[in-house]
Amino acid sequence: MTAARDLRAELRVTAEELIGHCNPDQLPFETTDELVALDAVFGQERAVRAIEFALGMRDSHYHLYVSGLDGFGKTTIVESFLRRQAAQMPAPPDWVYVRNFEDPDRPIGIRLPAGEGRSFADAVEYAVDHAIEDLAAAFDSDTYARQRAEAGKNLETKRAALLEQLAQTAAEAGFQLQMTPTGIVSAALHEGKPIDEDTFKSLTDEQRADIEHRAEGLEKSVQEAMLQMRALEREAQESVDQLDEQVAGFAIDHLFSPLAARYAEDREIAEFITTVRDDLRKERRRVLEPANPAVSAMGGAPNPQQQREALKHRYSVNVFVHNDPQRGAPVIVERHPTYYNLVGRIEYVGQMGTMITDHTLVKSGSLARASGGFLVIRLRDLLTNSFAYEGLKRALNTRAVAIENLGESLGLTPTTALRPEPMPLDVKVTIVGDPSTYSLLYRLDPDFRELFHVKADFDTDFERNETNVRGLASLVRQVCEEFGLRPFTRAAVARLVEHASRIVEDQRRMSANMGAYTDIIRQADYWAGEAGSPVVDEEHLHRALDEAEYRSSLVRDRIQIMIDEGSLLIDSQGARIGQINGLSVYDLGDISFGRPSKVTCVVAPGRGSIVNVEREANMAGRIHNKGFLIARAFLAERFGQSRELAVNASLTFEQLYGDIDGDSASSTEIYVLLSALAEVPIDQGVAVTGSVNQLGEVQPIGGALAKIEGFFDVCNARGLDGKQGVMLPRSNVPNVVLRKEVGDAIDEGRFHVWAVSSVEEGIEILTGIPAGVRNEDGTYPEGTIFRRVADRLDAFANSLAGGPGMRVETRIVPAQQGPTPTPPGVPPAPPPEPPIGVEWAF
Repeated sequence: MTAARDLRAELRVTAEELIGHCNPDQLPFETTDELVALDAVFGQERAVRAIEFALGMRDSHYHLYVSGLDGFGKTTIVESFLRRQAAQMPAPPDWVYVRNFEDPDRPIGIRLPAGEGRSFADAVEYAVDHAIEDLAAAFDSDTYARQRAEAGKNLETKRAALLEQLAQTAAEAGFQLQMTPTGIVSAALHEGKPIDEDTFKSLTDEQRADIEHRAEGLEKSVQEAMLQMRALEREAQESVDQLDEQVAGFAIDHLFSPLAARYAEDREIAEFITTVRDDLRKERRRVLEPANPAVSAMGGAPNPQQQREALKHRYSVNVFVHNDPQRGAPVIVERHPTYYNLVGRIEYVGQMGTMITDHTLVKSGSLARASGGFLVIRLRDLLTNSFAYEGLKRALNTRAVAIENLGESLGLTPTTALRPEPMPLDVKVTIVGDPSTYSLLYRLDPDFRELFHVKADFDTDFERNETNVRGLASLVRQVCEEFGLRPFTRAAVARLVEHASRIVEDQRRMSANMGAYTDIIRQADYWAGEAGSPVVDEEHLHRALDEAEYRSSLVRDRIQIMIDEGSLLIDSQGARIGQINGLSVYDLGDISFGRPSKVTCVVAPGRGSIVNVEREANMAGRIHNKGFLIARAFLAERFGQSRELAVNASLTFEQLYGDIDGDSASSTEIYVLLSALAEVPIDQGVAVTGSVNQLGEVQPIGGALAKIEGFFDVCNARGLDGKQGVMLPRSNVPNVVLRKEVGDAIDEGRFHVWAVSSVEEGIEILTGIPAGVRNEDGTYPEGTIFRRVADRLDAFANSLAGGPGMRVETRIVPAQQGPTPTPPGVPPAPPPEPPIGVEWAF
């Protein structure tokens, strides 16, 4: 027992090595109010360099993929980078759509300097509004009315002279002319009176022929007169049109001349202004002519006011993208990237029972608004909208935004649709996602691989050094400033640093989960407020952590109650053969905790069958099965070099009713198997964790922190006796950041942690007996654990050596496995009937 006590003292780990203490006296401030709020990223050098590279590369294929776990502040960090970069960049140009008067279905896009889009639209609207008013006033003026009346009077004078001359010609030919609504009617005269039908029949043939001859001559004169009259009307109309054109030009030209001069150097805008002016002259009748009241009342035609509004709408400028010249390049974070939100859309309005659209109903998406700057999208949201993902790739590949609704883009709507001129696209897209999805897209989607050449990997933790500790303190200052919280004392910051290491279970590193920091900072401020403190001190942070744990620990506490009540059989004192306390971690998402699990082993003479009950019951995962097979290999390496292992062994996790996985129990299974074979009891006050390789080296595992504290809670609830503790791999010591209560118990000698590197060290800690080192002849020293195991195996082999009592174990397995060959000297069992197969286990 002396050797065991010495080894335990040698391998015992001090509390100082297990708490990851941060000395507040080394922090160069009293409260975080003395610090500058965080304005840069700390601890993520790899990601920062990737982001800076992507922002510096203006090539269209160097878009950025930000990879990392959710909740680590990736979007916030990237957005801050982009905004700083965007503030140093010039604002991109505006983009407007105007009517294409030659092809209204294809609106024209015009580029304008940043901030000029709305002023241009306002200037055009002002000119058009006043032009319509001035047109109405000009054509309603007395001067215009007199000019129109004079033109009409001149026409009537000329028409009267022409008709008078025609009437004289008719009279000379013996005819009388009459004006009717349908035209001019002539009647032959007889004895000074129009001749009727009876009189005409009573005339001689010569007289009737003479009248018809004279009528033919008159008809030619009438036709010539009608042609002259139409020519007079055309001349009069042309004169009126010329007058109207002059009046309209005088009324509106002065409104468009300043616009034309202002944008004279921009050919597209100058052409549009000229076209609007000319078209407004042509469309002046819509301003001047009132609608038919009867038709308007039936809804068949718009009223005069609607006519004018429609005319204004015709010349409206649609400001598709507007940028503030004082704010630099845009940074757009699209949180709902549907196809229409991302690419844009063409809206429709109902009019007279049908749906219509025009250039004013073309609406921009986030891609267009981000052009000249940056667009941030979360991959999860993007992939839930497959059309949006395809639309994004199409826009990035073509470097243009083509606005078309889904029906047209998919070819589902064969009707004529609006086709706005595509807007040139110059944008740097940042997609925020997880590593696994990036790998899938990179392998399976060539477009993604071609477009997103830069990946910024955000680590889950970073080194715990002076720079990053001060960065965390500055983060606290920033959060306090952002949410109006109380300042933190340096003791509270030191406690937060320890918690940061505790999250990642590594004294040498700190968590990079910015969301978790923000959450705990705000909770600590709440408890400081409840205590009436003007600052957040260590006790308030400790209270916040305890309360958060308590809110999520219902399952953990229920399991502890079951252990206390004896429903779950766990021994924490005494010694038992073939029984050991393994350690498991329960991960519920918002909380993970450790609890001991009783592992037992029974052995008997046999032919080398070592069975794990969970594996046989399909309750174990692949990693657990691998660990168990390694444990079997270790046993074969230590004791099967010169003989077959004449043992049947069964190992199980008692009272386990769910699936298990992981290889952290592989060393535990070896220890309990050695105990059962050597018939040496294991100290039940020591719980064990650690994986093992085939050479017996104990390897690190996950969850060491939770496992130690879980076993401590069980022992503490029953009363610590100063002998209890946990044995873990030596390489896991830096992964332990214990809470204060456990650290104090270790420091006072009421609880212990031992760190081992090999199975030999572990079994000696558990039993108080050395494992033993193999002699040159292959045997182990007397009294050692390994010697007792070897002797017991020899005894099993002797009991099976051909004499009475020899038995063969069979085990039911799936039929396709078939039986293993029967060893020499062992009679085969009867062949099984299908579909059941038998595996011979030795």
